[in-house]
Amino acid sequence: MSEVNWLVLVLGAVVSMACTALIRFVAVKRGWLDRPGVARMGSRPVPRLGGLAMYIAFVITVLVARWPVDIDLLGLLVGATILVVLVLFDDIKGLRPRAKLSFQLLAAFVAILFGFRIDVISNPFGVGVLLLHIVVVIPFTLFWIAGMINAINFLDGLDGLAGGVVAIAAMVLVILSIRLGLPDVATLALALVAVILGFLPFNAYRASIIMGDAGSNFLGFTVAVLAIMGPAKIATAMLVLGVPILDVVWSIGRRLIRRQNIAERDVEHLHHRLWEAGLSQPVIVLMYCLLAGVLGAIALLVERVDKIYAFTGLAGLLLMLLVVLGRLPRRRKIPR
Repeated sequence: MSEVNWLVLVLGAVVSMACTALIRFVAVKRGWLDRPGVARMGSRPVPRLGGLAMYIAFVITVLVARWPVDIDLLGLLVGATILVVLVLFDDIKGLRPRAKLSFQLLAAFVAILFGFRIDVISNPFGVGVLLLHIVVVIPFTLFWIAGMINAINFLDGLDGLAGGVVAIAAMVLVILSIRLGLPDVATLALALVAVILGFLPFNAYRASIIMGDAGSNFLGFTVAVLAIMGPAKIATAMLVLGVPILDVVWSIGRRLIRRQNIAERDVEHLHHRLWEAGLSQPVIVLMYCLLAGVLGAIALLVERVDKIYAFTGLAGLLLMLLVVLGRLPRRRKIPR
């Protein structure tokens, strides 16, 4: 392929809308509903299999756009399929956090077997550091993929939040891939944008269906792998998704200090704190999306070393915000 296939934007959105409507109907009939609680802030039960709709739409779209399938696309689809199928049991039956983590690591390892490895970390000062030893390469790649999956998974607490932020991050990867002369990667990222856009009308505030863990895991895995396809995109993905990534780091540190299970969900993430402070769900989602857009623009405009400085500055600002929110009186309280 010599250029980006922009038709996937229309195809992916239309197929995603059709799949979402069909799966919502089936989920309601079968009673596969998600009830408000720690994992989701809402007022009524809704179907929780929206992630399956996005996955099916993505597979159909990329197979149409990228046939015949090459090894990179095959690895992405095999890893995503394994993850979605296994985590789907959690959306229907419920699984322990350790089981979900093992599924995430399995999908990440499959991606590694297909050649998705972070073999080179670019030194911000211009010196490439080659990671030759497999003891470093594999754990680092596993950490990147599993970490990104969980960052998006924990972000999925408000209607439209995870989908909106990931769509912006994927669009930034589209632009960056075009700049780097990687039209195939740009097409895949564009397909991800498309299926999210087709899903969001059903998932916006007062959602009629949510993506569930299968959806958030699928989005996190796909973004993580797309960032590995080609050079110079990991730093960009980290900056655009800096808020959910840093929120996960904060969450893990907080739970380790309290000796809590780091894999279980809680209601102390940034979006929960903002809601308890009195902001509405639509306002919080808009804030996240605007910030992701601003960070995406910064990532596209600055050099590598400046991305690291920007990420460090974001970490400091986020830490201060969390401290301030922790001291403010809570105008609302989320049921625990």
